Amino acid sequence: MKIFLLEDDYSLNEAIKEIIQLENHSVENFYDGETAFSKISNDFDLYILDINIPNINGLEILKQIKQINLKTKVIIISANINIDLIREAYTLGCDDYIKKPFNIEELLFKINRYEKKDTIIYLDINITFNTISKELIINNKTVELTKNEKNLLFLLVDNLNNKISYDQIENFVYEGTSKTSDAIRSLVKRLRKKLPKDLISNSLDEGYYIKA
Repeated sequence: MKIFLLEDDYSLNEAIKEIIQLENHSVENFYDGETAFSKISNDFDLYILDINIPNINGLEILKQIKQINLKTKVIIISANINIDLIREAYTLGCDDYIKKPFNIEELLFKINRYEKKDTIIYLDINITFNTISKELIINNKTVELTKNEKNLLFLLVDNLNNKISYDQIENFVYEGTSKTSDAIRSLVKRLRKKLPKDLISNSLDEGYYIKA
C-alpha cells in the first residue's frame, strides 16, 4: 500500500516509517500540517494522522481527505483523549483512533486490516484492471491511460454497480478542482474509446457506472 504519514514528533515519525517500510509498504512522511495539506491526493491507500500538529491540525486534513475520496482509510494517532475530539474525528470519517503512547506493532495490525487483497478486477474475460497500479490490460496488452483516465476508471471499478456522480468525479479525479460537465463528459468519452466494449454506462446524465 501507499501510505501517507503525518506526525510532528521526528523520532516517532521516522520509527513508524521504518517499521512500515519493512512490511513492504510505500510511505511518504510529513512533519507539519501545511506541507501535508498540500500533498493530499487520491494516490494514497491509507492516511495516518496526528491531530495536534503545526499550522493545520489533523482534523482539517482529515476533512479534506474525505472530500477528495470518502472511501480512503484514515487512522488517527493522538495523545488527546478528549471524548468530544474523538467523536469529531469519527464524525469526519476516521476509521480508527489509536491513543499515544502505543506499540508500533498495534499500528501494524491496524494497517494490515486495510491492506487491499483483491487487486486484479476482471471487467470482461479479456479485460482486467489492477486497482493498485491502476493498469488496464486488454488481450494481454497494457493500455496507455492518462492520470485522469486511470483515476476515473479506478473510481468506477471501486464502485461497481453504483452510480458515480459528477461531484464525485470532480472530487476524486480532479481532487476538488471545479470542472464543467462538458469537461467530465469529454474525459469519459476518451476513456470509452480505449475500452473495446461499452463498459461505462450513464444514468440519465446524472453520472456513470460499470456493471459487475
